[in-house]
Amino acid sequence: MKKIFEDGISAEVSKINGYLYNVPELEIKENSPWEKVLEAEKYALSAGGKRIRAVMVVEFYKLFSGEISPPPQVYEAACAIEMTHTFSLIHDDMPEMDDDDTRRGKPSTHIAYGTAEALLAGDGLAILPYEIIARLSEEGKISPETAVKLISVLSKNAGNKGMIAGQTLDLWSEGRHEEIDEPFLRKMSKLKTGRMLIASCVFGAVLAGADDEKLRDAEKYAENIGLAFQIIDDILDVTSDASTLGKPIGSDKERHKPTFADLLGISGAQKEAEKLSGEAAGVLEKYPGSELLREYAVELCRRKF
Repeated sequence: MKKIFEDGISAEVSKINGYLYNVPELEIKENSPWEKVLEAEKYALSAGGKRIRAVMVVEFYKLFSGEISPPPQVYEAACAIEMTHTFSLIHDDMPEMDDDDTRRGKPSTHIAYGTAEALLAGDGLAILPYEIIARLSEEGKISPETAVKLISVLSKNAGNKGMIAGQTLDLWSEGRHEEIDEPFLRKMSKLKTGRMLIASCVFGAVLAGADDEKLRDAEKYAENIGLAFQIIDDILDVTSDASTLGKPIGSDKERHKPTFADLLGISGAQKEAEKLSGEAAGVLEKYPGSELLREYAVELCRRKF
């Protein structure tokens, strides 16, 4: 099963990258000064990564549509999700936020292009997903109703009451260990990490025409793996190394950020992540063909980067 899982994920990541690296809206045509921002955006997108969110779009589409080979618009919608995630990473790495000089083993975008260009690149990637969704509707690849649903899902989960709210809480928490408890960390993580995973899973379900029950199950699955993912991230920030993670380790400690590893201990945090992963897998047990998504929930707790 593990080999099937790894091969399945790898195949989809390759397809996603093929679409992501050839998005027409990012084509450089004139080599003019204004296109420098496109270069910075493509640099950030091409840094690699696990493409978890984009893969979730594709896999939930497969699960609820019953199609083994999704049409191009599913991969393009997955690229929109990946762009939103990448914009958040560009901004997170900047000196005003987490001040990280490397991302995925490469210089962060603000190191490679300067802070002003990185800020604009992040802004561009925050807006571009909506342009892509609109284009898919204009081309007749998705219905206007589906486009509106996708825009609603993405804006709500990435916006002021979603991912951005989580990042705000993350910044506020620095140096406030005595004020932070586990419920706070759960809320912050569900917003900062979980909400974009929710958007990803629900994107796939919406594109597949899923009913309300399936949409709710997609959201439940995503909420559980989102929290598990953040807990494992906190553990790896203590136990891993920079070459494995592709980014600095110990940054949470340096910035005096409370983490699940602090509150629960490494062993306790690992057990909680495994519990959440099991609950995520359980949500999808009733759906034939959900083996890969359930296996992903289990593998999440074994990841080393």
